Amino acid sequence: MLSRIVWLILIVLFAGCLDPYAPPTGAADVVILVVDGSLDTSEGSATVALSRGATLSMPDSFPTVGNAFVAVEDALGNIYPLTEESAGNYQATGIPIYSDAQYRLHIITQENEEYYSDAVAPRATPPIDSVTWVTDDEKLTIRVNAHDDTGQTEYYRWIFEETWNYHAATASLYKVVGKSIVDRKPEELTFYCWRTQQSSNIIIASTARLSEDIVSQQPVQFVPVGSQKFQIKYSILVTQRAVSKEEYNYLEQLKKTTESIGGLFDPQPGQVTGNVHRASSDSPLAVGFFGAGNTVSKRIFISPVELPRIFNQIYPRAGCNPADTVCVVRGTYQCALTTADLHEGHILGHSFDNGAGYTLTNVPCSDCRVDGGVLTKPDFWP
Repeated sequence: MLSRIVWLILIVLFAGCLDPYAPPTGAADVVILVVDGSLDTSEGSATVALSRGATLSMPDSFPTVGNAFVAVEDALGNIYPLTEESAGNYQATGIPIYSDAQYRLHIITQENEEYYSDAVAPRATPPIDSVTWVTDDEKLTIRVNAHDDTGQTEYYRWIFEETWNYHAATASLYKVVGKSIVDRKPEELTFYCWRTQQSSNIIIASTARLSEDIVSQQPVQFVPVGSQKFQIKYSILVTQRAVSKEEYNYLEQLKKTTESIGGLFDPQPGQVTGNVHRASSDSPLAVGFFGAGNTVSKRIFISPVELPRIFNQIYPRAGCNPADTVCVVRGTYQCALTTADLHEGHILGHSFDNGAGYTLTNVPCSDCRVDGGVLTKPDFWP
């Protein structure tokens, strides 16, 4: 997500509010390293994503930075390398955590460009009090509540992971083998799926100007009426982390830059800075932040029966009404096909009249995986 905002950052860095701006036209014009990393002291795990900025002429191209040396270092000189698990995404587990230690990120790219983050001290995160929801005529809003009796947190950040159970427009209970119609085995059924999606927006809040360190009814996600997410059951896992004032200011400026720019009366963003710096002027600039602290999470489930009726109006995929059929008994019904016309590319739905015929369907209508889900139920699912 961080790489998707660099073309906007370039406007802030190089353009004034009134002067004409000619955006860079080639990929070589933008070599900024984009860093998104954190150390989760709850499990001693670190995750870092590296990518390059994109030009205004190529807003959908965000090259990842692979084959880099990425490590977390502590104040004692210990080095904990991260492994590249997928293109540009680095991870490590089992990092020893000391309450009074500081940690920094060290990066050396394949081009021998070197970067360090500022040393950061882990911050303690208070528990989440509750995750609630409320509806109106257009959407369901997920909200989080938290507080810190010590008054030490003041700056909060949340991410979330949504998972929902849904089904295809129609079930395919049969398949064609040769010219024969046979029952699908349970493991071949593709009617029910679960899909998981990560948050992408920046969700932060500060209590620094309040008399008490209390976060009340902070919105974290909105789900519109008619969403597939409420077809069977919906779940959201909200994760909370306390951040430093410096990280909060960085995220706040980044949020303004990415979400508020565009209108004459929108807040005008300033330069987005982070705590990742190049080791020498020979390396390209870096944008990003490395933070450290424990995380806390809370999961809730929502069933359609708990929601107003308007949320249950989920329309099936267009063109998925089972109008066409296959005849087994010739001359009895008006069918699109007979068994003599069948081949293994045909997908069958239900039988009718004790096997006299079968409904015809297709992959988009009968395979829930087309919408991005998987057939395996998650371990946490009830």
